[in-house]
Amino acid sequence: MAGEKLLTETHCKGAKAAGKVFYLNDGGGLRLRMRPNGSKHWIFRYRFNAKEKNTSLGPYPQISLKQARDKAVEARALVIDGRDPILVRQVTRAQQAVAAESTFGSVARDWLEHNRPQWSIHHYKRNEGLIRRYLLPTMGHLPIDAIGEQVLFVALKGAYDRGVAESARRARAVAAQVFSFGRATHKCERNPARDMADNPYFKKPQVRHFSAIAQHDVPSLIEDLNLTGDQQKLSSEVVCALKMALYTGLRDYSIRAARWGEIDFDRLVWTVPAFRMKSRREHEVPLPTQAVTALRQLKPLTFDGPSSYIFASASKHGHLAENTLRKALHRLGYKVTVHGMRSLITDVLNERGFRSDLIERQLDHLERSSVRAAYLRTSFLEQRRDAMQWFADWCDGKGNPPASNNVVLMKVRP
Repeated sequence: MAGEKLLTETHCKGAKAAGKVFYLNDGGGLRLRMRPNGSKHWIFRYRFNAKEKNTSLGPYPQISLKQARDKAVEARALVIDGRDPILVRQVTRAQQAVAAESTFGSVARDWLEHNRPQWSIHHYKRNEGLIRRYLLPTMGHLPIDAIGEQVLFVALKGAYDRGVAESARRARAVAAQVFSFGRATHKCERNPARDMADNPYFKKPQVRHFSAIAQHDVPSLIEDLNLTGDQQKLSSEVVCALKMALYTGLRDYSIRAARWGEIDFDRLVWTVPAFRMKSRREHEVPLPTQAVTALRQLKPLTFDGPSSYIFASASKHGHLAENTLRKALHRLGYKVTVHGMRSLITDVLNERGFRSDLIERQLDHLERSSVRAAYLRTSFLEQRRDAMQWFADWCDGKGNPPASNNVVLMKVRP
């Protein structure tokens, strides 16, 4: 065999192109193909199933003479073993392509895009953020089918030990859904994240409910929000957004990303599109006079057509950023959350005898009873208008007891 190896590196480098394709033979089926344009390519010639075939081993000089000989030996061994080198290479490439699409990162991205149409923007960003911050740095480049509990534990432990325990627990739950999607799409066979659901290391942090502003602090908050000029610490957009949270009970994101086209100043109704609601259903919100006044005052500053943001800002999203309203409340001296204003509305209206149905509808809470939800289809819009106007007046210190038709009479058992 050694006597058949006719080529040297000097021969390969010095070979000159001719007017047609020709070959320099190295023996054993290996030869260097020369094209008229000067390109050089290693070819392995063999017989398989009584047919002569050629397979490429790569270009010269990227593939050296020694490397080409080694590749030829491997190809020759496949032929002796009854396998076609061309078919083996095609299968290998297909497996590599599947492997490249089967990393945890690629499967996670597919999972996000698959569910994006059904999720709210907020839900999508939350899941994408958990994956990006806590899972991809450790596991993103790894084949999903090769990831076990040990690798996942290392990824989550780093976040848990840094003090973001709840985020680590949520990241595990998201990882479980990614692995479940991977199994459904035949990218993996196990779900180590589900197996880690009861891991005692990741202790559930103590639940902290949203802090609600105390009823006796509401008059001072209204006074702070109504300050003008140099006395006002907050921007006009933030002031108006906080008033909307107080006078409507909408969630933080539903407010911050609002557009002017959602406000109907004739009907005095704010229609929030379904994709910005947690319930994933369109929500009509009656606007008390105080809210309408605040919006009319802000409109000259941010209105630039129906699609423009009401609470515009220089953030990357074009509207007030997450945590802006909470930080604004803290800056005013109220260590509460914007979400806590929903608790305030619930407490005040319930204590004054307003119907629980309309309160729940105002806050866009889903009916827990599927039977009751099927029959209770009214939006209580006008009743909610009366209730929220009363609440807004109460916030301003001029609320009166609610009308009797808003009260639910409770029977007391003997």
